[in-house]
Amino acid sequence: MQIIKSDVGIPHIAWAEKYGGIVMYRGLFNKPRIFITDSKALLHVMVSSVYDYPKPPGFIRDLKPLLGSGILLAEGDTHKRQRKMMNPAFSFTNVKEMIPTFAKVGHIMKDLWIKEIGDNEKSQIDIMTYLSKATLDVIGLVGFNYEFNSLTSKNELAEAYTMIFTPQNRRSTLLRIMSNYIPFFNKLPIEFNIRTREASRIIDQVSNKLVTETLDKAKLGELEGNDLLTILIRQNEQTAIKEDRMTEHELKNQIMTFLAAGHETTSVAIGWALYFLSKNIEVQNTLRNELLEAFPDKDFIPTFDQINSLEFLNCVVKETLRVNPAVPMTIRTTKKDDVIGGYMIPRGTPIFLFMNTIHRLPSIWGSDASTFKPSRWLDPNLTSIQTNYTYIPFLTGPRSCIGNKLALNEFKVMLAILIRNFKFTEIDGFEVKSKLAISLRPDPTIKLWVEKL
Repeated sequence: MQIIKSDVGIPHIAWAEKYGGIVMYRGLFNKPRIFITDSKALLHVMVSSVYDYPKPPGFIRDLKPLLGSGILLAEGDTHKRQRKMMNPAFSFTNVKEMIPTFAKVGHIMKDLWIKEIGDNEKSQIDIMTYLSKATLDVIGLVGFNYEFNSLTSKNELAEAYTMIFTPQNRRSTLLRIMSNYIPFFNKLPIEFNIRTREASRIIDQVSNKLVTETLDKAKLGELEGNDLLTILIRQNEQTAIKEDRMTEHELKNQIMTFLAAGHETTSVAIGWALYFLSKNIEVQNTLRNELLEAFPDKDFIPTFDQINSLEFLNCVVKETLRVNPAVPMTIRTTKKDDVIGGYMIPRGTPIFLFMNTIHRLPSIWGSDASTFKPSRWLDPNLTSIQTNYTYIPFLTGPRSCIGNKLALNEFKVMLAILIRNFKFTEIDGFEVKSKLAISLRPDPTIKLWVEKL
């Protein structure tokens, strides 16, 4: 009950500090669960024995209609083959070329906010609605060279994702939990399932359309550009061994993964950053001063090197992902009996990795571990003790997020444009909580006073 009532991973902080880095507790129906924060245990599960710890079947069943059976849900040799095929699309060289697109969409959103504020000094804006549409437009352009234009026009794909990702009431949260434990639950003719199936149908339809159109261009020799899908299809065609190539069905599933993971997590991360900055005006001013010095022109288009040279912007981004990682947890299960940290873990045991817990451990981050404090990243004593297992917003190892470079640079460019052009302050009486809806979504949303500069 304590876990259900609390933010994800938060009760586990005290347990980890009291009982150590490998803890067993009881979940629904009194079933045993393990959660780990110990670095050696994390190394074992995420790196050295990563394919012995697949995602549990219920977890995959719940996410597959939304994400497809792409790289995020693939396991074993299938995952290895897909990751190898997709790595070139997410290279630094390719991400550098995306920067102007990030800026273009960011400025469209900026101009819409200026229009909404109008002749007033400031206005209350639901920033999550805009951010979700903006990042969907970005993934359309850099992912498929396709203009969704969801910021400026009605878009059924954007509405489908809003239905899936926006936190609903407590009842819908319980329904999602039930679907993990009762296999036939998703087939029941209740409103929650009907709406989810309709949203999934739209996502599947759009994904099929995108891959079919791009493959048709490839057959006609008209394939051009450096969007993710085009690079992936080129890579596919150049693969000598036919069995190693992705099928059309696999390509469609990668698109479903790109669409969902490629826009949802980034919009949530930017939203939390603006929320934290609205509550910490001094920090917001420090960041803005850095941006004003770097970009005197309000309509700036940064280069890759410029945006990544801004020390305090990097601190704000890293701290946001520490305090509220967009994906705060993941689940694995033991494929066979195994030993972790000297403990025998039976086959089929759920293993929980709470990024939210690891990122807030006082033993690692100090007594202010739960406080949003970007300046901590300027402390060499802290950064010197960080490892791949103490800060894991994108996980680590072979199953780490393949799009982390894309996400980080989009986050930085969008945040820079918004802080450079607006001041953000809290709305008195408007409370924001977090709720797990695949990502760590603000509940009910984030509304802020937005003031033109």
